[in-house]
Amino acid sequence: MGGQRMLVNKWSTFLKTRLVCSVPGRNGIDTHFDELEDVFLLQTRDNKNPVIFGLFSTTR
Repeated sequence: MGGQRMLVNKWSTFLKTRLVCSVPGRNGIDTHFDELEDVFLLQTRDNKNPVIFGLFSTTR
């Protein structure tokens, strides 16, 4: 049946990504941050090009 049509005539997108933080060196390890927790838009002087911050977490 579906729900309310909230995104009609609104911009939306989906992008799958993974943030990998590595410890450099011979025995370094990788930590994968693959869950997006929150997003913050910082307005700049150019309204068409805001700065976007993302808060990621790990599932491990």
